[in-house]
Amino acid sequence: MRKRVFDLFLFIALIISFPGKAAGKLPIGFFHRDSVKIGQTFPYTLYYQHPSDQEVIFPDSAFSFAPFEFVSKTFFPTRTHENISTDSAIYMLRTFDLNPVQHLQIPVFIWQKGDTQQVKPGIDSVYLQEMVSVTPQDLASLKSNTALLEVRKRFNYPYVLLSLGFILLLLLVIWVLFSRRIIVNFRLYKLKNDHKAFVSRYNVHIERFNRSQSLQNIEKAITLWKNYLTRLEGSAINSFTTKEITQFYGEDEDVATALRLFDKAIYGNMLSDQSSETIVAFYLLHHFADRRYEYIKDQTRHVSVSR
Repeated sequence: MRKRVFDLFLFIALIISFPGKAAGKLPIGFFHRDSVKIGQTFPYTLYYQHPSDQEVIFPDSAFSFAPFEFVSKTFFPTRTHENISTDSAIYMLRTFDLNPVQHLQIPVFIWQKGDTQQVKPGIDSVYLQEMVSVTPQDLASLKSNTALLEVRKRFNYPYVLLSLGFILLLLLVIWVLFSRRIIVNFRLYKLKNDHKAFVSRYNVHIERFNRSQSLQNIEKAITLWKNYLTRLEGSAINSFTTKEITQFYGEDEDVATALRLFDKAIYGNMLSDQSSETIVAFYLLHHFADRRYEYIKDQTRHVSVSR
């Protein structure tokens, strides 16, 4: 207690004394109590006199006050007299540390020429008040038993059934509202993948024909083309003759020209002399398949919108 009275007297004396005598000195920091209790809030005062052109910063809640915890801070306005400024603050702290004696030293930061410098007050300390001084003798023989008793888990059938019912109802609502769009998008997705697969395989046959000039590549390409259009159109085009295919597509110029050139190469045995025409036939069928894909895709979308 005498120590606290002396600290308080020293603090008051410094405030009322001539400020110039304290310029350039270290800060002063002290507790207002000799002892504290666990979790109890108590004050700590930090006081510093410095030249008025010097920028100082007192720590805030981001500072580590270990072993204490920060609760709040009261900062008093700067007072200046004869080029000497006085800054002070009271920190409200608490502790949950069990050490009997606990120390604290809160620095003051000086900002000078783009650099930060610390000045520290003397270390002050408080004593922790013991709440239980004597342990009962009968507690010494107690032993802890933390073994958990196994409890049989019960299955929450009502909750599961309610959840399943809610999920089914949600799926039903989604299907009623978006079933048409879901079906159309799935068909468009399937059309796109089928067309990509066809184009990839068809281009392989073109590349192989360019290297080998083989009639087998022509026959495989035509078969692939027919099978793709059979799936795309939903008609048995792969069983049609050249004439039937031409009639089915309304004497389309690309189809008629390509199939005529292929028949000329296969049955007329004119491949070696007219290979460039055969390449043209490959690309005519490729172009026609692209056009039919775009047409079927647009028809699928149109059906969705019209409904």
